[in-house]
Order: sequence, then structure tokens, then C-alpha cells
Amino acid sequence: MKPIRKILIILLLVLARNNQAQSFLNLNFEAANVSAYGAGSIPAINGIPGWTPYVNGSQVSQILYNTINLDEPAVTIQGTNSSSLTPIQGNFSVLLQGGSVYATGSSSAIGQTGQIPITAQSLTFWGGDNYVSFNGQPLSIVLLGIGSNPNYNIYGADISAFAGQTGQLLFTAPKLTGAIIDNIQFSSSTVPEPSELALGALGALLFSFRRWRNSSR
Repeated sequence: MKPIRKILIILLLVLARNNQAQSFLNLNFEAANVSAYGAGSIPAINGIPGWTPYVNGSQVSQILYNTINLDEPAVTIQGTNSSSLTPIQGNFSVLLQGGSVYATGSSSAIGQTGQIPITAQSLTFWGGDNYVSFNGQPLSIVLLGIGSNPNYNIYGADISAFAGQTGQLLFTAPKLTGAIIDNIQFSSSTVPEPSELALGALGALLFSFRRWRNSSR
């Protein structure tokens, strides 16, 4: 086989593989198709399309809708008509329950396999302080901001090392924890270092103190 023909075949294989790579879907959970269901157990494929739920490390086919478990771990989708929890943006948010001290289970999680955008530098999401990993590698999460209600904060992680790669993005709530998740985004902006965030917070505090002193004179 001629060298040029070999090169062409390799290029075609690479292009075919790239075309098969799937982008992440339903990152804000607004694709939920739950109009036919009331509060209770529903098929995961309807509640969180594109995502796979796990309880105690095992994949499950059912999740909870507009309700929560009292003790055992659970993956739940909460809508605007929920009596348990109000979504933090849009019509739906996901709540991961890791299980109480009385639970026999140990964790809940949702995961999705897709390709991280080639230009991605960071991953951001609204919610609680979840454990987040990509392809089994833990991501270092930093607090970026305080949400407009007590249910959530804004978090970020440096994802630049995985840009262009395909793998599973996994959000996990271990036992004795629980957190709401929403508004997951990939960004071409970098995540500030913790030291930079601390300096920014200190600067804001000093500025506020100076204004208070001037107004009290």
C-alpha cells in the first residue's frame, strides 16, 4: 500500500472517530419529560434524559420525581410544582441524596459520557459541594460565588487537562451529604486559583470596612 494512501485512510479513521464523539446533553435538566407522572418513582430516561443515575455505585433505571427519601440514598428530579424543593433555575434541578446516618446505602450519583469541548478551560455548576470526577479522575472544586438563595452556591473546576477528551462526567453525593445540581457549563475562561479568590474576598472586605468608617465619621 502506498504511503499517501495509508495517510488518507488514517485521516478518514480519525475523522470518523471524532464525528462519533458526542457532546454532553441536558446540562440544565430542562429536557425532563415528566408531564405524564405525578410525584413518586419515574423512569430515569424520562426524568434526566442523557444522564445515568447510580445508587450505591450501581446503575438504576428509576429515580424520584418531586419527592425525596427520608433516609436512603436517591437521585431525584425536582420541578417547579415540587413540595420538597424549589429548582434553583429554570423548571428543573437534580437533588442527590447520599443517605442519612440511618441509611443502609452509601451514595447517589449521576453520570454522562461525552466529549469535553476542545476549547474548554473550566467546568462550572450551581448547587452544593458535590464530588465531581471525569473518567474517574477527581476534579478540584473551588467556590466561585454565593447563589441568590440558600439552596446553592456557584462552583468551578479546572478542566483544561481533559479538553477534547471523551469520558464520563460524574457528580456524587456520598453518605451523610446531599446537594442540588443545575446549570452545568463548560467555559473557555479559566477558574481563579483559591489564593486569588481569597485575595479578592479580602479586598472586598477592606473596601466595605473603609466605606463604613467614612460613613460613620
